[in-house]
Amino acid sequence: MRSRRTWGFTLVELLVVIAIIGVLVALLLPAVQAAREASRRTSCVNAIRQLGLAAHNFADANGKFPVGVQIANETTNGDQQMLSAYRTPGFGPNWAVLMLPYYEQGSLFDQNSAGINNFLPSNGSDLSWRRVATTSIKVFRCPSDNYGANSQNVFNLNTGTFNTFWARGNYGANGGPGWLNFTLQGNSKDGTETGVGTGNCGGVFGANYGARIAELISQDGSSNTVLINELRVGINQGDRRGVWAMGVAGSSLTAANAIVGQDCLQPNDNTEKSDDIEDCTALRATIGKPTVGMGDMRMGCSFDNAPRNWPNWQAQARSLHPGGVNACFGDGSTRFVTNNISTSTWYLLQSRNDGQAVPDF
Repeated sequence: MRSRRTWGFTLVELLVVIAIIGVLVALLLPAVQAAREASRRTSCVNAIRQLGLAAHNFADANGKFPVGVQIANETTNGDQQMLSAYRTPGFGPNWAVLMLPYYEQGSLFDQNSAGINNFLPSNGSDLSWRRVATTSIKVFRCPSDNYGANSQNVFNLNTGTFNTFWARGNYGANGGPGWLNFTLQGNSKDGTETGVGTGNCGGVFGANYGARIAELISQDGSSNTVLINELRVGINQGDRRGVWAMGVAGSSLTAANAIVGQDCLQPNDNTEKSDDIEDCTALRATIGKPTVGMGDMRMGCSFDNAPRNWPNWQAQARSLHPGGVNACFGDGSTRFVTNNISTSTWYLLQSRNDGQAVPDF
C-alpha cells in the first residue's frame, strides 16, 4: 500500500518567502509615504490658497488687507515691548480674526463681533474678542504637521477670563523681512534690533497696518511678494508658535526672517536662536535642551534676554513638508519655496517695497 504524500513548505522555503515579502514592503513603503505626503501637501496648498483668497476678498471690501495685529495705546515705532504677550494692554485681534467672515467663519465672527470691534475703541481694555481663540479651524491646520493636525494640541500660556487656551494654526501673515515691532502704520526696519537698517523692507501686514493691493502692484509687484507663509505648530503646550488667533511673530505672523548676518535666514533654518519669541527658556527647559538641540529640530528659538526672552518680533516660515514651505503670493498664486533659497532672494520675496528684481528661485 502506497503512503499518501503531504505537500507543503519547508522551513527554509517559508523563510525565503517571508524575506521576499519584507523586501517588497521595504521597496513599496517609501512610495506609499511619498503618495501620502503629496496628498497632504495638496491639502495644505488648498488651505493657504483659500486664506489668500479670503485676504483678497477682505481687501476688495475694505480697501486694504487686514492689519497684522491691532495694538492699542501704541507708543513709538520700534518699542521693544509692543508685541509682548505680557504687555498691558494686551494685543488685539489679528488678521485671521478680522478675516473670519471671508473664509466661511461668519457665524464665529458674528457671535464675537462686539468684542472684536470694541478692542481699539476701549483702548485695549475689552479682551472679549479672545473667546474666538479656543475654536479649532480646519483651514488653518496643515495635515503634514502632526501637532497642527491634532486639535487637542493647544497653547496654554497668556490665557484669561475669555479663553482658557489657544487653538493652533499653521499659517502666518507676512510681516516683512524686518522687525515686526517696527511695522507700525506700514513702517519697516531691518539691521540689528536697535541699530541702523533700511526702511524698504515692509511686509503686507504689520502692527496696525494692512497694505493696499495697489501698493503691492505699484511697488514690487503682487506676484513677487509673499502674502502668507507656512508655520509649524509649537512642539508642546508652552511653545507659542502656530496659534491662529495670536497676533505676534511665530504665532500667526512671520518677520525678520531673511536678514543677512542675523540668525533667522531661510525657510526651516537650523540656527539655534532663529525665532525671537517669549518663553523660549522655559520651553527649552521642559525638553532638556537649554542651549543646544532645538536648531537641529529646525525649531530654534532665542534663549537670551531671560527669563521671558525677546518679545515676539522675529519668526521664520516653517513646515514639515520635506525640503521647504508653501507660500501664497500677493496675486493669489501658490509656490513651494525650498529650504536652500538664498537669504537675499527670500528677503526680496518677503518685502513689498525693496525696489529690486527677484531672481529665479
